[in-house]
Amino acid sequence: MYFSISSTKIVGMEQTGYVSKICDTGNYKLHHDYIFDSNNNILVLASEKEAKTSEDKIIMIEKDSGNITELVDLIDLLPDYYSTTSLPDGAEDLDWMHINSLSLVDKTSLIISSRETSTIIKLDNTYSNPTIDYMIGSDNFWQESGYDSLLLNKTSDFSMQAGQHSVTYVEDNSLPQGQYYLYLYNNNLAVSTTRPDYDWKSDSNYSNTYYNFKKGTSYYYKYLVDENNRTVELVSSIPVAYSGYVSSVQELDGNVIIDSGIAMSWSEYSQDGTLLKTFKTTGGKFVYRVFKYDYLDYWFQ
Repeated sequence: MYFSISSTKIVGMEQTGYVSKICDTGNYKLHHDYIFDSNNNILVLASEKEAKTSEDKIIMIEKDSGNITELVDLIDLLPDYYSTTSLPDGAEDLDWMHINSLSLVDKTSLIISSRETSTIIKLDNTYSNPTIDYMIGSDNFWQESGYDSLLLNKTSDFSMQAGQHSVTYVEDNSLPQGQYYLYLYNNNLAVSTTRPDYDWKSDSNYSNTYYNFKKGTSYYYKYLVDENNRTVELVSSIPVAYSGYVSSVQELDGNVIIDSGIAMSWSEYSQDGTLLKTFKTTGGKFVYRVFKYDYLDYWFQ
């Protein structure tokens, strides 16, 4: 079992509790998310310690050697957009994309979530020559950016995700080739501190969306992506307790576990949105993410 113990270390723990591996990310600080790739290397969302920007890189920790390789620098993929962003007053570094989740597609592609642009991005050729395959975001926000041609088209008029977290790829054998699902926590907070000139309130892609931390409504969203037709469709939505930042969703055994982090609560729902159980806690700033595990083949048979 692998888990982080600091901003620069991930450890591997055996079933007895013995920590047999310590992975040091060196010149990079980990943040938000890390996953296994198809070869059991660890892919990590990272910030370079001495860089002027933050939360815009992806590194790989090689499973046997522990060697660190930088795979993706988003400045290389979105240089024209990067040039339009600015450092907020009082900020130490430019958090211009704020990538907050990773999900593996096939063997060499990744789905990443950018909170700062309220955009979901698919990356191809991650290990060799990273490119952007598509983006799910507002065509108004990306208008005349040079990247608007990468956007998938909405199949209907729904309010898009805003400030989303925990975007997860789901393959479904019942779908035609080129189609799959993405589910996510739609925080429903449209804010971009590094693009203070952008008026989210006038963006027609959003309705019932919030632009500050007043009480509102967040959602579990499930999208059907069709890469063949370059479209995205909202196929399921569950309203949940409002959380402007953080939070997570997990589909498991036909149900959905949803953490509204700022609200300090998490719930389990059936797929049709029926609430089964809610848990609440106190004593902290927020509950970052909540996942349900059975530990089969680790502690239990």
